[in-house]
Amino acid sequence: MRSQPIAWVGFGISLLPTIGLFAAGVYIRQFKNQPKIAQLAIANSLFLGFMGISTLLIYLRFPVAELAFDQWLMRADAALGYSWPEIVQTVANHPEFGYFLRFVYLSSLPQLFVMVAYLALTGRSNTLDQALLAGTLSLLLTTIIWWIVPSVGPAAFHSLPEGLESEIGLVTNSYYAELLRTLAANGLEVIRPSDIVGTIAFPSYHTVMALLVVWFLRGTVLFIPAVILNILMIPAILSHGGHHLTDMAGGVAVFAIAAWIATRPCMQKLKP
Repeated sequence: MRSQPIAWVGFGISLLPTIGLFAAGVYIRQFKNQPKIAQLAIANSLFLGFMGISTLLIYLRFPVAELAFDQWLMRADAALGYSWPEIVQTVANHPEFGYFLRFVYLSSLPQLFVMVAYLALTGRSNTLDQALLAGTLSLLLTTIIWWIVPSVGPAAFHSLPEGLESEIGLVTNSYYAELLRTLAANGLEVIRPSDIVGTIAFPSYHTVMALLVVWFLRGTVLFIPAVILNILMIPAILSHGGHHLTDMAGGVAVFAIAAWIATRPCMQKLKP
């Protein structure tokens, strides 16, 4: 593996909100007697910090000598009758709906923060612990799988008709696809926080996030809205996310494993 320069100062600055949230949570817990708000701050800080570390680990994998796994995934998709350019064209046939799906796709991370806030502020500490553990385990498993068999998705291998991506504000547009190809071929001269974009195709972590939100909001007033929004997330991931159909299947499997481990009685015994 080649030596990879990293802008450590930039990453240190980007971690300041995480450190600040953690410190605020500890202070509130110790001196303000507001455990729910403290748990909210600490939970968000831990999840943000782990996501930042995972992102750095992902970028250390670049460059990728050959995206052979993408070719295999596209063959598997073809056998299932799925084509990314065709799903984008189908969505673009209804441009208002297609553009709406852009915002659905971009809502994944905010949804996680809403879930964390709701569980913390309503005193569902056990459920929040399980959700955070499942989220952490799933992100770790996703990163490990991607390190072993890296893939960047079908957008890097297809050209869309002119004007099509602008009609729906496609997230994984031609600029994004070229960036993925460049990363795969050359990596980054220096890894900086400002250069970080989503790169993982298989397994789809957007699928994992959608399932986390729905699963751990069961039995709450937010469950039905979460279900509706994340049913719409399916076409959003496939179109705007530039994903193979098999990426979503991988995301479902990763979530199932992580959620099963996180909700085992033995894991609850490890709590302080």
